[in-house]
Amino acid sequence: MKKVFVKTKHHTYTVYIQHQLIDNIVPYLPKEDNYVLISDDNIPKQYYDSISDQVTIRHSYFIKAGEQSKTIHVANDIIEKMIEDGVTKDYVLIALGGGVVGDLAGFIASVYMRGIDYIQIPTTLLAQVDSSVGGKTAVNTPKMKNAIGAFKHPTKVLIDPETLNTLETRHFNNGMAEVIKYGLIADKELYNRLNTPNILKIIDDIIATCIAIKARIVYLDEKDQGVRQLLNYGHTIGHALEQFSEYKLLHGEAVAVGMAMAAKKQKFKDSLYKLLENYNLPTTYDYDKEALLKIINTDKKAYKDNLNFIMVEEVGNGFIKTINKKDITHYLR
Repeated sequence: MKKVFVKTKHHTYTVYIQHQLIDNIVPYLPKEDNYVLISDDNIPKQYYDSISDQVTIRHSYFIKAGEQSKTIHVANDIIEKMIEDGVTKDYVLIALGGGVVGDLAGFIASVYMRGIDYIQIPTTLLAQVDSSVGGKTAVNTPKMKNAIGAFKHPTKVLIDPETLNTLETRHFNNGMAEVIKYGLIADKELYNRLNTPNILKIIDDIIATCIAIKARIVYLDEKDQGVRQLLNYGHTIGHALEQFSEYKLLHGEAVAVGMAMAAKKQKFKDSLYKLLENYNLPTTYDYDKEALLKIINTDKKAYKDNLNFIMVEEVGNGFIKTINKKDITHYLR
């Protein structure tokens, strides 16, 4: 078993990484019998059945898989059902699924009765290496991704790498985009290891390494006011592309294009493009420039006429560069 500790000024919790953890989950859960669970209709039934066989799930709420479910309307529908079902503050919410489930469940946990505890059980690579850790929760609006959100840390994160065996290749590769990002901004050795022929043989180490990087950054800047923005490498353009594509692009795919565009003048460009192509991640996407710029103007790192844009000139060393919003056009082809 691997453990990574996440610490902030007011919160400390553990990320556990262990094969077959879902089938042996009881020792890692608080001794409660009031659990509710949020998942999606794409989660393999075996994971839900295993958890519900071990602990009493009082109520379960399933959403349609995909980014279209990460909205305030879906959150409100679940909250109304929780009220009808008599869910009180002593309940613990379990988020079982990928990034959409984790974000939505975390957001609900942050606002329901002004906050209830929740546990992340991420089943996709993207959620395991990134979104399940750090306390950011949010839902989208038609005009902005993650427009409505709150900081709400889970009480613990339980990662079973076995779940990656049932993950579609496209969704595995989607998570690899975030892994590549971590290597680019903070760990050259990690970046170099990603060319291995069978990445699953070292996936436990990769997950732990990515979480450790994020934990260090979150410790320094929990509320995303400074250094935590490094985690958004490729995301300014990537989020805009996600929204522009009406979420036909998966998050990691959009970030891959964003990283490729941000790196097009850098020495490591060729190695990055090759790495992205190895994982069938796109490096280009057809878009309308004016439409994309309009979306970028709503980026959360923008203020007045400026935008904090994340840069990498040397693999393993990301930095924040404040640019004029108009200068983003230099990175758009």
